[in-house]
Amino acid sequence: MHAVIIAGGSGTRFWPKSRENLPKQLLSIVGQETMIQNTVDRISPIIPVKNTWVITNEQHAFETCSQRKNLGFSPSQLLTEPIPRNTSAAIGYSAKILSRNNPEAIMAIFPADHVITTTEPFLKLLKQAEAIANENHLVTIGIKPTSPEAGYGYIKQGKLITGNSFKVDRFIEKPDKLTAENFLKEGGYYWNSGIFVWKVSTLLNEISLYLPKLHEQLEGLSINTTPIKGKYPYQKLSKPGAEIFNSLEAISIDHGVMEKSNKVAVLPANIEWNDVGTWTSLAAISKNDPHRNVISGNVVSIENSDSIIQAEDRLVAALGLKNIILVDTPDALLVCAKERAQDIKKIVEKIKSEKRPEVNTTISETRPWGNYTVLLKETNYLVKRIVVLPGESLSLQSHKHRSEHWTVVSGVAQVQIGEISQTLNANQFVEIPKGAKHRLANRNETALIIIEVQLGDKLEEDDIIRHEDKYGRDD
Repeated sequence: MHAVIIAGGSGTRFWPKSRENLPKQLLSIVGQETMIQNTVDRISPIIPVKNTWVITNEQHAFETCSQRKNLGFSPSQLLTEPIPRNTSAAIGYSAKILSRNNPEAIMAIFPADHVITTTEPFLKLLKQAEAIANENHLVTIGIKPTSPEAGYGYIKQGKLITGNSFKVDRFIEKPDKLTAENFLKEGGYYWNSGIFVWKVSTLLNEISLYLPKLHEQLEGLSINTTPIKGKYPYQKLSKPGAEIFNSLEAISIDHGVMEKSNKVAVLPANIEWNDVGTWTSLAAISKNDPHRNVISGNVVSIENSDSIIQAEDRLVAALGLKNIILVDTPDALLVCAKERAQDIKKIVEKIKSEKRPEVNTTISETRPWGNYTVLLKETNYLVKRIVVLPGESLSLQSHKHRSEHWTVVSGVAQVQIGEISQTLNANQFVEIPKGAKHRLANRNETALIIIEVQLGDKLEEDDIIRHEDKYGRDD
């Protein structure tokens, strides 16, 4: 069995922790590991890492690749999309790539951002699903509901197929509260988990029937997939492939195939599952204090109840809150009523419409070589703290609009400016003139930390002209 982990979501309901450049699947929302790492760990007893694929947005490739590398993935197992085109595109593309080697392989689809705490029953369920999929069924895992949730889609079971699997009678969009209560009373209805198991050939055949245009386009995607070389390699669509992908219909696999096919089976699952869709879902899977609060970080909490309070570096003092979500990050603070958690996406949409950077980035950003934090930004100058990991280096680059001043805080910096190379130790500095080709590298075994001061009329990341880059990034 092969696994394909869908990791292309933006996680807008987890703003301000989750941003477009660093969505929730790449964050440690629950526990110490990131959500995508947890997903890989969960299935690894029955699906080895060598059979586990990830598909994500191109802008998340390096961070995903970095996390993936620690788990033992090979470079070919990370596929990227130039833009989001919903799950039919991502799943169809992945299936086409898998079909190159084994069109009869069993393919299991997992969202990257779910929490499943009952691992052993879940793995047994996947083995059952594998057997059913071998009979040319499209298997969907239906979660037995424990409450009348209006935030989930539902699946109604039909006739018995074998064992405890059933034909799917119909899929139901997110119902209102009363309808969800009736589903729970009636029985035979399950939450739609978005976890699927099927034979690659069966899925591609059903796509050809119900999404024929997509089926035709998949071949163009397959032949235009190329490896990106460098320290963090992955698979990327070439320009012709990206043009095809951008033209794909944005439709979910549920609407495009599952709701139309007569080969769909539901396998009921009585497991502890949470899609971690909103901040309020943390209460169900996190350790609560005696007053039912979920608190983490640098927080002083007095007489609060039923609230979620998260902080990072600076102190957050909360007094007398009830049913409140308070999430503090270095550049944004969220305060909202718990019952409005689903509407956080409206905040993100408004921030996006105002073209504010907080929708995409934080003041701290990860890069293949390390990370940087913006300490101060004004009209014509910007101050950054840059950390270069041992053995890493920035690209050989230049800037049209700014000069730079580097001061070494700790570690040893190897600096190239034009044809001249020099070594800088702590408390030493160097000036980089506007337009000069330059590179910063760390050849030592400890992290290099510098303070960078930029001066110029444009102080944005797009003022970087890359002349040479070991990570395979475009200019």
